Amino acid sequence: MKCHPTLWNMAAAASPPAADGSWYRLHNQAGQPLEITLYDGIGNWGIRASDFLQELKAADDGQRAIIVAINSLGGDVFDGIAIHNALRRLGNRVTVRIDSVAASIASVIAAGGARVVMPANAMLMLHNPWTVAGGEAEELRQVADMMDKSKASLIACYQAKAPTLDSATLSQMMDDTTWLSAQEALALGLVDEVREQVTLQASASLLAGLARLKNAPAHWLAALHTPPIDAPPVRQPDPPPAADPRVLARLAARLCAEAGLSASAVDHVLRHSALQDEAAIQGRVQQLLEIRDLCQLAKLPELQDSLMASGLDTQAVRSRLFDRLVQQAGQELDNVPPEPSATPQATGPSARNIYARRQQRPAGQTAER
Repeated sequence: MKCHPTLWNMAAAASPPAADGSWYRLHNQAGQPLEITLYDGIGNWGIRASDFLQELKAADDGQRAIIVAINSLGGDVFDGIAIHNALRRLGNRVTVRIDSVAASIASVIAAGGARVVMPANAMLMLHNPWTVAGGEAEELRQVADMMDKSKASLIACYQAKAPTLDSATLSQMMDDTTWLSAQEALALGLVDEVREQVTLQASASLLAGLARLKNAPAHWLAALHTPPIDAPPVRQPDPPPAADPRVLARLAARLCAEAGLSASAVDHVLRHSALQDEAAIQGRVQQLLEIRDLCQLAKLPELQDSLMASGLDTQAVRSRLFDRLVQQAGQELDNVPPEPSATPQATGPSARNIYARRQQRPAGQTAER
């Protein structure tokens, strides 16, 4: 029986589990934001992403703010993408806080937050996925194709957070194992707010993994040996006033009719938008159109209705379709992503110029603030 290898997006070899046997902790206190602590590896041991998401769903009341604190070197690609997509589905309630380092697939998880905050002395790292594989030449070629597609999926996750970053720049940054300071990540659009420096969070397993990393700044590694302190809490904005559900229902019906979507699509829009506001209705209709187009592009139109009904966003649907295509034996896969309908225009700092300046620095030189 053939099986596909596990893809990793991790800064170093898997480190031992945390002392409590779990790489995450969920703090659920009435009247307070729901806080999730993601430390150490992602999905390599202990709880998998599916179990994590089930516990999150059980604790989330659908109203409270959610804070995701990250200090991780990465781990399993598909577990990380699943968590990224889940955070995006939760919308504006999610704030990601990078307590020390978000490396590899952990940086993809961070990009799933509606708002990302980062202390001035924390780091964010991007690099390529990797795997271990064996088999005949054709099987290895299929693995290489799958890794190319996985890299494209990771790039899409980053671009969902920072749409002005072009694919070529992101691909080169991943090839080079790029470490970004908080200010650099802010300039590229991967972070929304830079806060004052805090004493960095570190663990024995994290320090052991960091010692084997490529391109990690020496001054930042030295700073990790100080005792940890808690980062300041994130103040959440007041929720907007509720809209009239009757008006929103009429809007959903009109937009679906104009887009040529079926009558059942209206129910999907109402259910999965939770009738929050007009923007949520419009956004969900747009997602259904993208799902329809993706199913047509993948030549899997029979999955269109079930994927629309599932409530998955576009990135999660793309992953599902990718998995289905990989499972089809004997079919050559096209690993070139479709051209976007419109290229966003950068209005802030140029990602390519920032990256080019980083490459021109002499070895060992760090950026001054």
